[in-house]
Amino acid sequence: MGWQLKIGRAAGIDVFVHWTFVFAPIYVVYSCWETGWAMIGVMLVLLLCFFACVLLHEFGHALAAKQLGIKTLDIIITPIGGLARLVGMSRNHPWQEFLITLAGPAVNLFLCLLFLIYLVATSQNLMPTSIAAFPQILFWANLALFLFNLVPAFPMDGGRILRSLLAIFVPYKTATMIAGNLGRVLAILFVVTGLYRSEFPFVLIGIFVFFAATAEIEFTRDATDSDRLD
Repeated sequence: MGWQLKIGRAAGIDVFVHWTFVFAPIYVVYSCWETGWAMIGVMLVLLLCFFACVLLHEFGHALAAKQLGIKTLDIIITPIGGLARLVGMSRNHPWQEFLITLAGPAVNLFLCLLFLIYLVATSQNLMPTSIAAFPQILFWANLALFLFNLVPAFPMDGGRILRSLLAIFVPYKTATMIAGNLGRVLAILFVVTGLYRSEFPFVLIGIFVFFAATAEIEFTRDATDSDRLD
């Protein structure tokens, strides 16, 4: 992936932001323009907090991979998620993919529990009362990330978990085709929903999911001993 800006390094892993990420704050400014700069500022901070959770999710993958002797080339943040690029994960050991993939959503579940403990300890409601109610919003955001990533279709983590389980019983390529085609179906549903509700982000996500699922199928056909987790 070209045109990336390095923003830091942690645990020996470089973190980059893809150039398309600029569209995320642009969309926030555009959608909140009539509400004033104060609201725009709050939404931009919330956006950064959300993507900090996404970054932690990707480090969940990367650190789990490290424990299994698998190298992470880098982590790339895009406007619709993150990508931890791994090298050295064998197709002959589907349990590796299962554990590494599960580590990402597990991070979001852990963050969700932390926010829940904080809200209960401070006697606050779980439902946000304003856009500035960051703990409540991030609680629900991490819960959504956890559940969404478990959808059993590529490129979500659930698709990789499904592939790793299927690969125990069927060839790896067959498992990839099944999970990849489920991703394509999900992508079409996203696009149709977005067009019906006039929600551009749904259409954008649907397009991304479709091409990512297709790319995963092609990647698996050609790859030998490498993989990607997103």
